[in-house]
Amino acid sequence: MTVRALALTCCVLAVVSAGCEQKIDNAVHVTPLKALLRGTPQWAGTDTLSRKLWQVERTFYERRGFTPAWVDGDRTTPQWKDLVQQLKYSERHGLDPARFHVSDFEQLREQSQTRSGTRFPADRVPDLDARMTFAYLHYAADLLGWDENPKAIYENWIVPARKEDLAARLADAVAKGSIRESLESLAPTHPQYKGLQAALAQERQQPTGHADQLRMNMERWRWAPHNLGDRYVLVNVPAYQMQVMEGAKPVLAMRIVVGKPDAPTPLFSDKMTYVVFSPYWNIPPDILKNEALPHVAKDPDWLRRNNMEVVGTKGDVVDASAVDWSDEKAVSAVRIRQAPGPENALGLVKFIFPNNFNVYLHDTPMDKLFSRERRALSHGCIRVEDPVALAHYVMSDRPEWTPERIATAMHANEEQTVTLKSPIPVHIGYWTAWVGPDGKTVTYTDDPYGIDARQRQVTH
Repeated sequence: MTVRALALTCCVLAVVSAGCEQKIDNAVHVTPLKALLRGTPQWAGTDTLSRKLWQVERTFYERRGFTPAWVDGDRTTPQWKDLVQQLKYSERHGLDPARFHVSDFEQLREQSQTRSGTRFPADRVPDLDARMTFAYLHYAADLLGWDENPKAIYENWIVPARKEDLAARLADAVAKGSIRESLESLAPTHPQYKGLQAALAQERQQPTGHADQLRMNMERWRWAPHNLGDRYVLVNVPAYQMQVMEGAKPVLAMRIVVGKPDAPTPLFSDKMTYVVFSPYWNIPPDILKNEALPHVAKDPDWLRRNNMEVVGTKGDVVDASAVDWSDEKAVSAVRIRQAPGPENALGLVKFIFPNNFNVYLHDTPMDKLFSRERRALSHGCIRVEDPVALAHYVMSDRPEWTPERIATAMHANEEQTVTLKSPIPVHIGYWTAWVGPDGKTVTYTDDPYGIDARQRQVTH
């Protein structure tokens, strides 16, 4: 036997003795994976979110020519291990790892361990790979806040659509081996969310009975816009608190009065675009019908005493005594407004962020309400404790509006609208677990609208 032949024989024996086998080409999985994706396996689910994610999964595999993403031939890739680890970490976001079948993937990997690594029967690879992809997409959707519909909990909860090309994100993560980063970057980065995460971790060590409440409030942060703006107004309804934020730092804070449980403040985001000094108060139809008209019927002088005016269809002030208040058609042809002044229900200024709910921030002549512990007392709008400070802040980029000029406009008894030079985002949310300035202390608030209870029912 020649030296060359002897060397070749030794190599072959070494390979056999090491248990090495010929590597399976990923091409053998293309046809069965394509066939799997043409249908919808039972494990993918049939709810709205699952159908959406399954379509994303099809797009992902189409773009990569239907080759597996988590298995190379018959062996798991490093990305498989990274994803399983991240799915286990989902509990840090208040999510249940069982939701993503983590234990199944770990058990399967352990059962498939050989001396040469983790190896799967070739006929199982397409299904396993598709399941791993679906787990990634499901977790990503949860971090994006796609998994629940807030309107099922509270009708007037408007959540902006958060678009994300998850197929492209996953493709990039698989190619770069950045599974962890691609998922974690989808979660909120707000200090409140981080604080709630820390509180949940502490809750696991020393339970106080607030774990569910922490998880629900983290979910609400995932529903909120992840980019709140460089500076913004943040209203927390159940805490009866408003903050003006610059980055992560509150630069102004004050107590507020919010809507009563039977006239609750809606939850949404918009932009404050103008301020009205010495505003008129146009009485909303429901208040007009249920409160103002009964007063007028009993006491014709009620309008005059409360500085109210009757306005016709052309915007002209009409004589209240000329209106037949018992005639529904005549009443529908007019509206009632309260003239500017210190007794106006809106106080001396209102802050407008145009929205379909006709909700805004405003002053109030009833300062004593801010001393109450529970302040769900309004008809839906938000009364602010220090309207002067808020006016100074929102007008700060217009130097011509000095404190003296603002004070004059507020007491002019003549309505004046001023457009803001830079619109300010306003976010109205509902968080019953709130992290203090130290980033550690958590305050648990009342639940005036019963949203905690309803969310618990919907998500369990």
